[in-house]
Amino acid sequence: MPSGVLLRHLFLVMMSKARVRLATQLLLIFVLVWLGCALVLVAFEAGAHRRVQTVGDAVFYMLASMMTSGEVGIAPQTLPGRMALGFAMFSSKLLTALLCALAAALLIEHKVREDMGLRMHRFQRHVVIVGWNLKGPQIVHTLRSEARWAKVPVVVVAELEAKPSSDPLVFFNRSPYPLRGEAIERSALAEADTVVVLANYGEKTHADALTAVNCMVVRQCNPRATVIAELLDPSQRAYLEMAGANDIVGIGEVGGFLLAEATIGRQSAKDLLAHVQQLRHQQDTASRPKA
Repeated sequence: MPSGVLLRHLFLVMMSKARVRLATQLLLIFVLVWLGCALVLVAFEAGAHRRVQTVGDAVFYMLASMMTSGEVGIAPQTLPGRMALGFAMFSSKLLTALLCALAAALLIEHKVREDMGLRMHRFQRHVVIVGWNLKGPQIVHTLRSEARWAKVPVVVVAELEAKPSSDPLVFFNRSPYPLRGEAIERSALAEADTVVVLANYGEKTHADALTAVNCMVVRQCNPRATVIAELLDPSQRAYLEMAGANDIVGIGEVGGFLLAEATIGRQSAKDLLAHVQQLRHQQDTASRPKA
């Protein structure tokens, strides 16, 4: 993770903890002001005001005055009572402004976390796409064209600067490649039904090795998921199979668009993949020198 992103992440974590502490403190101050001023009110108004005779009366009218502009409250008759009510109303307005600012900070933090790919997701039976390349949009488009998959959330886990799709049901989690750390939990990988591992086109020599590592991480985290992997070098197919991939689509096999069809579980795509694999096996067998 780049140092700038790491610093922003640490800042958000600290702000999150500070926000919880501040909200607790504000709530405690409100209760103390409310009850303290109510006790002052009943101490000085019990004999002077006909509507304040008990502690319960003072607590109710003090809360009514603090939560409104005072219309449903009372008009104290003594100077200490008026001072207590004035202080309580002033404090309530100040605390309300602070709480509104806290709520705005919460909304801003939520948006920043989403934009940075740091949001925690709680999905189940969803689709996770590990990595992102030219095949990603095709996969999302194919999912949305099928009725059974049209409303299924898709979590993209990739080393990107921002969410790669405008689809409202596509969510983004920033992660290094191969998959590591908190991104596994943030994407709810253990609860996914289907995981698509896309190849890293920027890696010139070890792309399929990185894909195999991602497949192993996915399989260890979620043994029941259907794992579909993209293969660049046909000679490396055995490694992806050993890493736990259920379906392997080579970049040169029918243009690679079988990835999208395999993602939605189309049987014809699976049959075609099996046929391609069989043909490749036959070609490899024929090309070997006879003993």
